Amino acid sequence: QMADFEVEAEVKLPEQAAAKDDHFNSGLGFRLFGETGKPKGYQFEIDRYKPGAVYGIGLGGWLYPQKKQEAEYKIRSKNLFKAAEWNHVRVLCKGPSIETFLNQKIITEIMDSQSMSGCFGIQHHGKGGVVAFRNIRARKVK
Repeated sequence: QMADFEVEAEVKLPEQAAAKDDHFNSGLGFRLFGETGKPKGYQFEIDRYKPGAVYGIGLGGWLYPQKKQEAEYKIRSKNLFKAAEWNHVRVLCKGPSIETFLNQKIITEIMDSQSMSGCFGIQHHGKGGVVAFRNIRARKVK
């Protein structure tokens, strides 16, 4: 359980995730809660379509980018994610502030207080393959 934290990892999708018609999807969950069934909380999206975006699992769907932020998101994320290579992901949460970074560049800057503490999790759905994570580190921040 962590409330205010920084979590970092390196992630690599399987080679088939680079295929244009593949809808491969993975994510790094944080501030997850719920004792049974599907957890609720936030997810750092790991895929070719919205890498670094934040999805609210059971919290209303896309928190960033929302429709009005699509152009900003495209500029921030352009050419950053390399589907079949190692990518550095980072999430920084302090109070309601949530920031995500992909390969050292900021993607998300939002304020959301629907979940202020919780666990971490790794999510994978879509077409098969193995998502590789390495160098996972989390630390509390003040």
